[in-house]
This record gives sequence, C-alpha cells and structure tokens, in this order.
Amino acid sequence: MANDPARDEDLERAAEEVASHAERRALGALCFEVLSRQAEGRVLFTGREFVEARAREHGVDRARAGTSAGNLLDVLERGPGTPRERALVAAFGVVGLGAALGAAREPESLLVRFVRHADWLDTASPYAVYPLVDRLLAGPLGAAVWRTVAERTIAEARAGETTPAARARQAARLAALAGSSAAQAELLRVASEAPDRVVRAFAEALARGPAPSTAGGLAAGPARVRGRVGRVRGGPLREGLRWVSGWALAAWCARALLALAAHRRDAELELGEQGVRVRRSTRLFGRVVRESAETWRWAALGGAAREVRYPRLGLVVGAVGLSAGVLVGGLLGFDGLRAGEPSLLALGALLVLAGAGLDLALDVLLAGRRGRVAFMLRTLPTGALRVEGVDPEDAERFLAALESALPR
Repeated sequence: MANDPARDEDLERAAEEVASHAERRALGALCFEVLSRQAEGRVLFTGREFVEARAREHGVDRARAGTSAGNLLDVLERGPGTPRERALVAAFGVVGLGAALGAAREPESLLVRFVRHADWLDTASPYAVYPLVDRLLAGPLGAAVWRTVAERTIAEARAGETTPAARARQAARLAALAGSSAAQAELLRVASEAPDRVVRAFAEALARGPAPSTAGGLAAGPARVRGRVGRVRGGPLREGLRWVSGWALAAWCARALLALAAHRRDAELELGEQGVRVRRSTRLFGRVVRESAETWRWAALGGAAREVRYPRLGLVVGAVGLSAGVLVGGLLGFDGLRAGEPSLLALGALLVLAGAGLDLALDVLLAGRRGRVAFMLRTLPTGALRVEGVDPEDAERFLAALESALPR
C-alpha cells in the first residue's frame, strides 16, 4: 500500500485542491524543488533539514500549508506514504514548474530537465507526474511540455538509445502523449520523424487508437468546448427588474471599464472519467491573474444546451429592410413618374435596390458565415456556467459525447 501509485481519482482530486489552494505558488515552488532533487539523486527522501531550508527560502508558512492529506511540510519531511499524499506533492510540483517557466530566462533547458526528472518519477517511483500536466498546465505551458517530450523522444531515437531504461522512458513518454488530448499533434510528429522502428511503431499504434466514431455526422474529436465566460440570463421577470432598477446599465458600464483593462474570463469544458472538467482563467492586461480547475460529477449535472441568440434576427431585419425599400422607393418612383422628375425615379429605384441588397446580405450572405454559439451547462441545485464564442461543431460533439457518457 505504501508504494502503490496514485490512481486517476487521486490525481483528479489533488489537481482540484491544488488549483484552488491559497498558497499554491509558494507550496508549488517548494514541491517542485523537492521533486527535482529526488529525481536528480534517484531517491525518494530528501531529509528534514533540506525541506526546512527550502521552505524558509520560498516563504512557506507551516500554519498555511494544510491540505486534505495533512500538513504538506510534514508530508515532505517524512516523505509521502500514501497515493493521496504523492498525488498532492506531484500536483504542487507541476504548479511550481508552471511558475518557474514563467520566470525562467532559459525555459527550454528547464523543460528538458523537467522531462528527465518526470521520466524517472513516472517509471521508477510511485509518483505520477505526466498525467497532471493537462490538469494544471493548460494552454502554452502545457503545449511547451508536450513539445519537449516529443523532441526528447525523437532525439533519443536518432541517437540509437535502445537500452531497457531508454525503452521504458520512451514508452512512458509516448503513453503520456497519447493520454493527453492536447498532445496528439506531438504524438503524430514522433510517429513520422522518429527513425527508430520500435518508437515509430509504438507511436503509430497509440496515435491510431480505437476506431473513430461519429455523432450526428460530425467527425470524431475531443469532447471539449472553450470560449469566454458569459452572464447567465434569467427569466423575463428577472431581466425586466434588471433594466428597471438600473442594474443592467451599471453592469454594462462596469464591463466597459474592464474591457479597457483587457479583462477577459475564459473557460474550457472537457469530459473526464468522473464528470466534466472545468478550467477557468482570468486575464488582465493580457496576463493570467487567476486560474482554477474543478470537476463537476455526473450526479451534479442538471442539464446542458447549445444556445443561439436571436437566430432569426437577420431574417427579420432583412424582411423589414426589403419591405421598407419597396414601399418608400415605390412611392417616390410613383411621384417621380407622375411629376416627370427623373431624380425621384432614380432615388426610388435606389431605395428598392438598397432594401433588396440588405435582405440578401442578412438572409443569404451573413447566414453563410461560420458563426459562434453559446454553451450552457447547469448543475444542481441552481449553479450554471455559460460559455460564449463556442464553435458550433464543438458544441454538438460535446453534447453528443455528454449524452452517451451520462450513467443510465
């Protein structure tokens, strides 16, 4: 039991806790350094003195190092003894890697060292590091990790490294790439560029995966939607009260001020084994100031829907424009014909053509553009998340996958 590896549910729970921990930056830096030292020395214990010294260096306060598995400083000093403790230490270490990459002058060398350490931790110890990358390093940081994993694998294949230890490293890396929905392009890159026959065959088999399925005529792909976090709209009574009370105007002014500060809230929904994984980030002046991750269990889901606001607005405006152009243009043309004024005839014809052109643009040309929709996910009893600017095919694919994944 003491050396059992962390299970998926341990990793998921640890990622959720670490992402919302108030001291994640300081604890992340500490765990990243502890794990790096262990991997460098090929040992699973660093000693109380080392942990205490590094804790003082990173400003870690013992009183604020509490976790669901106990005080993290106590865990590091005696060494994690359960899968849950190891999952927490590894999750904090991955968060520490993200912070170190953001401040590093040479992030490439830091990534190479991290991959070397993660290889040993994932293949020769009870830790699991690679499965936490997608859970805690979304976006460019996660992509940089997977790119380095692929590059190191290709480099080893070119160097002809075929020892059992090298094969174990390569297998662990390829399995990590295959398990990440964000690293499929890197896995295909290994399959096409690696000169080693064994590495290439393994990568090709993992990239091929199970036979693809389709839902509603859409091509198979990851069940994920991403976009901006939008306001969840209430019923007619609530919306009317917002406008009457002036709250809607105040909220619009606040959004305008935040827009000047380049404020943006993004969200990504992805289906997991236990439920829907929700990752959120808040940007200010182009920098990420807050990130969080959580999983909404199947039992907590209350519904999901794709929303299109004012789907017939273009048709209505086009019809009104055509009608107004024909009516006003016809009247002017009739007056011009009766009075013998060519200018009125020309103006009437121009208004008729303008109305017809507006109807054509809104009803035909605008409808042919690739639009965006909103995706609504509700939780019990009253929670909800609305993601705007979602690709319609992604929304349809997510809904189909969610329907098939829900327990009957």
